[in-house]
Amino acid sequence: MSAPNDNYTIHKVSLKRTRQACGPCRRKKARCPGEKPAAPSRAAANRASPTNGEERGPREPGEANLSSSQRFERIEDRLDKMANILHYDARGMGDSPVAFSFQNGERTYSRGSSLPPNFVKSEVEVYLAHFHDQPYCVFSKEWLLSRDLSLSPEIAFPLVALTSRISRRSPGPTGSDILPTKYYASKAWDILSQKYKSGKLGLSFLQGTFLMAQVDFADGQSHRGYSSVALGLRTIQSAGLNKDKYTSSLTIPEAEERRRITWAFFMLDRSYNASRDYSLCLSDKHFTILFPAPDTPASLAGEVSLAGGMLHDGPGKHGEKVDHGILACLLRLYSIWGKATEYVFEPFDKDALPPWRSGSALAALESDWMQFETHFADTHRYRSVDFRRRAREEPHSRSYLCSWLCVQFLFHSVQCLLHHPFVNMVKLRRIDGNIPATFLQKSYESSLIHSRWIARFIREMSEVDIRLYDPFIGYLCAIAATIQLENTASKNRHIAQLGNSDFQILIDYMTDLSAHWDNIGVLVNRVNKLAARQKSYKSLYYSQDVFSGELSRMPTPSNIPRMSEADEALMWNILDFSSSSTPTEAIQLGDLVPSPYQRMETISPNFPDQSLISAGLDAVPRRNSEQGDLTAQQPPSQGLLTLNGRDAESVGVDPISQWPFSDRTDNGGFDAAIPGLPDWMIFGDYVAEQL
Repeated sequence: MSAPNDNYTIHKVSLKRTRQACGPCRRKKARCPGEKPAAPSRAAANRASPTNGEERGPREPGEANLSSSQRFERIEDRLDKMANILHYDARGMGDSPVAFSFQNGERTYSRGSSLPPNFVKSEVEVYLAHFHDQPYCVFSKEWLLSRDLSLSPEIAFPLVALTSRISRRSPGPTGSDILPTKYYASKAWDILSQKYKSGKLGLSFLQGTFLMAQVDFADGQSHRGYSSVALGLRTIQSAGLNKDKYTSSLTIPEAEERRRITWAFFMLDRSYNASRDYSLCLSDKHFTILFPAPDTPASLAGEVSLAGGMLHDGPGKHGEKVDHGILACLLRLYSIWGKATEYVFEPFDKDALPPWRSGSALAALESDWMQFETHFADTHRYRSVDFRRRAREEPHSRSYLCSWLCVQFLFHSVQCLLHHPFVNMVKLRRIDGNIPATFLQKSYESSLIHSRWIARFIREMSEVDIRLYDPFIGYLCAIAATIQLENTASKNRHIAQLGNSDFQILIDYMTDLSAHWDNIGVLVNRVNKLAARQKSYKSLYYSQDVFSGELSRMPTPSNIPRMSEADEALMWNILDFSSSSTPTEAIQLGDLVPSPYQRMETISPNFPDQSLISAGLDAVPRRNSEQGDLTAQQPPSQGLLTLNGRDAESVGVDPISQWPFSDRTDNGGFDAAIPGLPDWMIFGDYVAEQL
């Protein structure tokens, strides 16, 4: 007979307890007393099962004596309820946004309490400060502030996935090596995918999808970003939001939020989609809704501030000054920008009119650009706004000033892109016939003036500590930088110094942005590669003479400056913002592309094979011993110090020694040096052609 304490007896009792233990106690067998469970009928009576969808009420203290197993069941039931309704305090959890609930014995995310309200509120403040109407009008400020403590998960997670790149205050899930930004993006897509799967494509789904498209484009996941834009616009079209189809059935705030998300997709479509490999999802003619209501300070110059206005409004009446708000100005410019990028990236048409001819695509774009000024109220003009003074003295105006800066950047960038020397080179070399020298001279002046304005605004922003964080602004700076790069090699020391200073300012700003956005890091690297290769292609300008009416020798397509195929491929990749993606994108396209390093073949004969980038550009020897380190080799913090004005020695002081580009030799008999230009064009305190 076995002793009471020997191993056999203990094992025998343990097995007996396991067989007799009730269901809940089997999870804690060591604590189960081994009592036999009550009969089914008695257990049902004791548990007071839920009836008609109502949860079980609490048991009375005076109930019959409970067994230990029932007490454990009661405690665990209460713990499960607490886990489902508990909202972790952001402060108590060290600002961690991760909360969990226990369901079916597994650790799962709770949709209702996954992000602490206080944490979401702080990220909403970041969004309003750095993204709201800068440039995209996803939400109205009032709508977002009224819901900052109760944002639905399909908006909250995408918003935090975007703002966490700026705030960097929030940790990821405990015990995980996943970056917080990646964690939020992954969780956001899980939620949005479930919404899409269930067919719940409401307003919150569109808003969350838009925010994730912003994140994907910036993270180099452009293939998914394009799909999101297409899905959003088709959903908008299906619901008739682009035509205000059901406005009469909506309240004013409801109609406003639907207009805003519609126009936001309109802008994002034009920021990325007009490129070598993609086209706009929805053309301007499909947007017949009113502009969003103005969200700006009262007019300063007496204009009538009117809500409304439409994209296809004609010119105002003689002497009429109507202000539809700064956001309406931005939307009109986005319409022009979309057409400009289509013009630049369109396949060559042998039947198209030369760009200097009336009725040509360029002439129509120039007309649209000038027509825009007739809708631009005087209250928003450069002199009226007094940007630097208001930024210092009126902190409440910063939201308006950031939107105003987006207007200024886009206004000048349209001219930078249309008259970019590389774009002219590609367009003109296929024309049959002579080319007017006056057209080339005026084009050169326009690109110089407007690219200098971009650099000027970067300087003014740094003086008053205002920043624009959207990567699209960094792309506009890259266009201006490639124009100013042409002036760094001038034999005129003053012009070279100014060109070098502007180029450095633009590169520093882009380098700082690259700390937040992967696609801007790719763009900075490309611009610096172009600077390192500048000797190989010499000047892109046929003539850099100031326009004086004096005609030089007749230009022809055969003597237009040219670049090597590798240099052209690099320049196209700078101008095509959609190509600024990380190398992982092609891998994620699976078997749709022939190799992980090859992009889809373009249909335009103007675009060189992208494989030239890896074959030719990466083989360029580094010339640090001759030229010193380029900006791409500087740490981002160094660029930030320069931009904030704390390192006065790095910009504008002996730039020739910093960027020792050698003087270019003659290029096919053309003088590569810039002759003396008017003082107002280079040294004037007030640059011409301001808006």
